[in-house]
Parts: sequence; C-alpha cells; structure tokens
Amino acid sequence: MTSKAFVFIDGLEDKPIPCGVTQIDEHSRVGRFRYGQSYLKRPDAFPLDPIHLPLNDGQFRTDFNKGLFGALSDAGADSWGEKVILSLHSTKPNNRLEFLLAGSGMGVGSLVFSLSSSSSKPKYSKNTLGDIPMLLKAKDAILADKEIPDEAKKAFEFGSSMGGARPKTIIQDSGLSYLAKFNRPDDLYNVVKVENATMLMLDELPCNVAKTNVLNAQSGDVLLVERFDMNNGKPCCHFLSANSIFSRNKVSNASMSAEYSYGYLAEFIMNYVVEPADAYDLFYRMVFNVLFGNTDDHSRNHAMLYDFTTKHWRLSPAYDVLPINHSKQHGIGIGEHGREGSLKNLLSQSKRFGLKPFKAKKIIDEVKQLTIEWETYFKRHNVGEGDIERLKHIIPSF
Repeated sequence: MTSKAFVFIDGLEDKPIPCGVTQIDEHSRVGRFRYGQSYLKRPDAFPLDPIHLPLNDGQFRTDFNKGLFGALSDAGADSWGEKVILSLHSTKPNNRLEFLLAGSGMGVGSLVFSLSSSSSKPKYSKNTLGDIPMLLKAKDAILADKEIPDEAKKAFEFGSSMGGARPKTIIQDSGLSYLAKFNRPDDLYNVVKVENATMLMLDELPCNVAKTNVLNAQSGDVLLVERFDMNNGKPCCHFLSANSIFSRNKVSNASMSAEYSYGYLAEFIMNYVVEPADAYDLFYRMVFNVLFGNTDDHSRNHAMLYDFTTKHWRLSPAYDVLPINHSKQHGIGIGEHGREGSLKNLLSQSKRFGLKPFKAKKIIDEVKQLTIEWETYFKRHNVGEGDIERLKHIIPSF
C-alpha cells in the first residue's frame, strides 16, 4: 500500500515542477508534508495553503481527512470519479494516496502526483465536441454498471478527479477546456438546463460566475462549464477549496456559526486575497443560495485560486449553483444561527464581510428582486414547463 508520494505543480513551466512530498501513516491516519528545498528557492514559489501549509522548510502534520492535507485532496476524485477509476484500473487503489496517483493531472487546479521525485506524467484530455454522442452512451452504461469499451471508459477518466457525484468529463474545443456535465436518469428535473439557467441568473448580480452553455445533443443535454483553472490546455492557477481552508473532521452546531461558515471564508479573503471586495461577491452568493434554495452549498463548492500570472489569491468564480430544496438548511454556516437559511441569519454577521447592516439589507433586497422573477428567467433559458412546476416545490418563498 502506497504511503508516500511526490507533489508537483503543473503550469509554472512547460513541465510540472517538484513542490514537495507527502506521507501518510495508515495506522495512525496522520499525514505529513514538506516543501522541497528547490521549490522554496524559486522566486515564484507560493504556499499550497497559506493557513495549514505556509511557505517554509518545516514539516507539517495533519490528522484531517485520514492524513491527507486538503490542498492535496482537492485534486482528487470524489464519488463519481472513484467509480470511474475503479472501473478502469486492474490494480485497484487501496487508499486516498493511491486514488490521487491514479487520477493525477486530471483534477481541478494544478497539482500532479508521482511516485518519482524527479518527474511526473500529467494526463490531458483529448475529448472533443465530436465525442459527445459516445460520451452520452458511455455515461448511461457506467451508471447502469453495464460493460462498455475501455476507450469509452477512458474518455471519462478525465473528469474523475473533478469532484462531486454527477457524471462529468473534460472536453477541449478551440483552445478552451470545458467540464462537461450530464443528466442522470433519476434526476428530478433536467439538471443541465436548470443549472445553466441558475448560473446565468446569478451572473446578473455583481458576482464572478463560471461561464456555462447547454449543448443539445440528440441523445441528451450536456452542460459545458468553461474551466477557470485552465488556459490553452494548461493549468493557470492553484485551487484551494473551502473544505481545505476549514480542515475540520467534525462539524458542530457551534462551528457552523464561527469557523465553518461563509463568514470565515470572508475573513480568509480579508487576510489573504488581494481584492477585499471579493467578500462582497461571497455575500451576494450566500444570499442568492439562501433565497433560491441552493442548500448544496457545501465546502467543496467554494474555493480560492492562486493565479500564476498575477501571483495573488482571489475568490474563484461561482460554480455548481442550482436549486436543491426548500429545507433552508445549508451546507456551511450562514450566520449566528448556523446553517439556517433565513433573512435574519443572513444579516446577523454582515460585519464579517466588511458590510454595514444597511448595506447588507440592500444587497438582500437586490437579490430578492432578481430571484422572484425566476420563472420568467428560466422559460427564457429553455427550462421546460414540467420542470418549472416541479421547481415551484423546491425553491423557497420569502
């Protein structure tokens, strides 16, 4: 069983450059990481995580995530990706480190993993728009646990480390890289069309939102999300999720109002991000998620990016935004009343975002005026009448 791997960064040079080494003790589930001396001497060196992995020559230790630092696991597979990896590899990964190695170079961000200290082999997707019909058939077969050709399975390998439970892969077109997301047979509504409409709606607000569009293929719809972590087929930034920033194995009700919350992310922005106004953007997103029932706003659906060109941290564009249910119980804390999605809770910690209460209330009113028009907006973006009726029972009323 693999207990040690070398970490590389792709995008700083033509080939991935060595960054450090990570080790995991499977018995104690304690992980360690150390930056390489050659990396520390580079003028373009940056911390993979400014809180938990600051840029120095010390050895860092964690018991988070069974010993795998969050900044590393962000590049790894989630439930869909693990399913694909297990179906592709005759030698099955036995632990988190082996899953990272199996999906190396195919995840979000810039990290690549290798058993060698001197070289790594990142994998780049060759899928194109012309492969969509094959991908749709392969997606259905994988979900149904049916036998499919290896080449079809391998086409999905490139989405295996993008996180989440939904079928996805990477597609290249005209120098741009897209995350292609697919519907599932058990979806309550056409998720592809609804997510596209929701993202376009959020983009009406002063928020940085990932660009999306829908490809209508004969055998199904596909959501194309332009990758903000890639430029001309190469990584252009490092990705650090909110889950990694929080780095908590257990989440209590108390932490939902303190360090496992939107407010904590806003404070991260104030301390590490070059543009403090990103905290306002985050507040807009939080309000939109509450008013629109996006209760799947968990810690992997928020992130910070370290841009290789500007050499600064920024809040990532919004992604994975769509109505889920009207439970008003959110993935991370909203305010003093934890994850409760209420107008009172939205206002309760506005100061953590650098907002005075009157300004926060003005933002809430602005978002509310947008979201009450959702039916008209969704019809304009080709969401069907049946789906709109179903969404009426999902989107909360305020």
